[in-house]
Amino acid sequence: MGGPGSGKSIFGIQYLYKGATEYGEPGIYVTLEETPQKIRRNILSFGWNLKELEEQRKIVIVDAVSHRIQETELDHEILKKGLDVENMIVNLEDAIKDIGAKRLVLDSLSVMGMYTETDFDMRTKLLRLSGSLATHDITTLVITEAQSEDVGTTVFPPETFMFDGVLTLRLDTDSQERRISIRKMRGTKHVIGAYRFEITDDGIQVIP
Repeated sequence: MGGPGSGKSIFGIQYLYKGATEYGEPGIYVTLEETPQKIRRNILSFGWNLKELEEQRKIVIVDAVSHRIQETELDHEILKKGLDVENMIVNLEDAIKDIGAKRLVLDSLSVMGMYTETDFDMRTKLLRLSGSLATHDITTLVITEAQSEDVGTTVFPPETFMFDGVLTLRLDTDSQERRISIRKMRGTKHVIGAYRFEITDDGIQVIP
């Protein structure tokens, strides 16, 4: 999780791209904010050709945007019934089986939150989604907006309790430095602290 400009979407797409090109792990990108065309176009600046990987069935983009803005497109998977979590589960299970996916990115959870009235409803949706994904041999990154710089210290939104790990990405508006922290990672020891990273021509690079 992180605020605007912190690098969340690049982080997620880089995770999928490197998995598909360097580790032989197909991936799924669920977009709830930007159309697939815009994502493909923007990410080409890093030399990452998602269209080519889609044609090779190494990456699938699941589109939950176009139907909301009344666009039509035939070259990607479409969530036709909106943001209903049961419909999303069915779409994701089909895509996982279709390409043997090992990685998944959901971008972003904040949009799903707009369609729930209470924290209880949101937790119920997350439980159903995480329960379904847990039955597959797949590692999922769920991206969401941080509404406060204190997330993970004094502010704890529902999603911080629902998943096995929490990473925070921050952009300091004064120094213009980006930093990444591991706030939580169940079942393993992890480093403590905020580490500086840069968004380079090759994507995100953490600076030791």
